[in-house]
Amino acid sequence: MTNNLKGKVAVVTGSTRGFGFAIAQELLRVGVKVVLSGRSQAATDNAVEELKSLGSVYGYACDVSVADQVYELARKAFQWNGHIDIWINNAGYTPVAGSVIDFPPEEALLTFKTNCLGVFNGTQAALSVMLPLKQGMIVNIYGRGSNLKAATPSGLYAASKAWVTSYTRTLAAEYKGTGIQIIGFSPGMMLTDMLVVEEVVGERVKETMKNMPMVLKALAIPPAIPAAELVKLLETNRKEFIEYHVMRGWRAMSMIGKLMWMQINPKARPAPVDYPLAAPFRPPIEGK
Repeated sequence: MTNNLKGKVAVVTGSTRGFGFAIAQELLRVGVKVVLSGRSQAATDNAVEELKSLGSVYGYACDVSVADQVYELARKAFQWNGHIDIWINNAGYTPVAGSVIDFPPEEALLTFKTNCLGVFNGTQAALSVMLPLKQGMIVNIYGRGSNLKAATPSGLYAASKAWVTSYTRTLAAEYKGTGIQIIGFSPGMMLTDMLVVEEVVGERVKETMKNMPMVLKALAIPPAIPAAELVKLLETNRKEFIEYHVMRGWRAMSMIGKLMWMQINPKARPAPVDYPLAAPFRPPIEGK
């Protein structure tokens, strides 16, 4: 038995490019009315223009780390069609590669405000609309770090995703029986511009990063693949809470096998890369 998504209204944050854009495409293909959102109104308008041939789509720009902007996004979405059935907290920020302690505090703050506070704000907005009707789906996007394992060279990003996992599980426990479905969705490594490496911060991760092209070749997939799986999950899931991992079973084994093959067969792997090195941040402590 499947959920009929046709005519439902979905808000997808961070949907002007990458994974969010791919999610919007898949939702439109099954008849969902989609509200797109990115930081820039120009980028949001461009995404609407690209997708309008697929179905009913509306765009409103917002910074997910600013609560009032997220609430306004929810108001606009509700006014557009009178309901919000699906809210996908997809907007995210990835710092450049580096050791977790080598970034300035501003970079850490931007990461946590976007990846953590953005999910918090989006959830509050979605629940304010969904709870009175006792129905709706909220999707939080997991990522590297959600399994609580060490995640060099993306430790700041991973720490934020560990928070998202804990938050999502707590949310599911506290809102059990309310009619709201909570989904933690892990898309795996995707070929988006969030993986573009322009520099590496500090010496600690430089050697690790040299083999990034090999890791990408073995493990990264086009965002359309997990986007299609997410929409299928929305159509079929009946559970109040579920955590879904795209990298599982035979797919995970195949990718890991491919990576192992490249590690032992130099001819199968891409050339290593020496990325530009940026100086690490050091606190300006007097007398040090």
